Amino acid sequence: MIVRALRWGSPMTAGIGALVFAGTAVVVSLLAQTPDLPGAYPRPGATKVLENARIVVWDISWLKQQYPLHRHRYDLAGVYYSPGDRMIIGQDGSRRPVTTKAWETAFQRSGVTHVEEGATDPPLRALFLELKEQTPSGKIDTTNTPTGFAAIAGMPFIENDRLTGWRLTQAHGRHRHQRDAVVLWFEAHEHGAAFVPQGTVHDDEEHSKAEHLYVYELK
Repeated sequence: MIVRALRWGSPMTAGIGALVFAGTAVVVSLLAQTPDLPGAYPRPGATKVLENARIVVWDISWLKQQYPLHRHRYDLAGVYYSPGDRMIIGQDGSRRPVTTKAWETAFQRSGVTHVEEGATDPPLRALFLELKEQTPSGKIDTTNTPTGFAAIAGMPFIENDRLTGWRLTQAHGRHRHQRDAVVLWFEAHEHGAAFVPQGTVHDDEEHSKAEHLYVYELK
């Protein structure tokens, strides 16, 4: 058998190159046609509570049904107010059962892609806030008259580059919000959310007498 080395630029190699290029073009074309995955919300069991330029707050129930594969487009934080189980299914088909207690808190970065299915009745429930901006954009108001909220709220239960969060157990008196803030409140069978603009001065947060009160300052 005689084997001859192919010289690049010959008719045969030109044909091979054309085939490779054509195959690559087909793959690129198919990828371009692949629709983007839906966001996590809205979906059955999720109700929008509040929205503005910076955040969306969702009241979420993990129902016992199949949900589509989705991608979390935003960083999110929140509070589970009713316990329950769910099944988290990865892109590779792996299944991970999760049990969550009431008053556990969550923070999750954007980009997580999975399926979540409720596994209990009544379902797991939570109030989640999504941060619509991809990077921190809020500047701190350095005015400190009256005292800034962060100085009187005590130790935060979460602090990172996107937000700081506190659980409040009592009124703190007159104060200034040096950053935009979101209040999540829970009282008996009622719950909700309020947005507090930077520069607000007041004595108490909305629903300050609620059994559970969480304040998130946005960065």
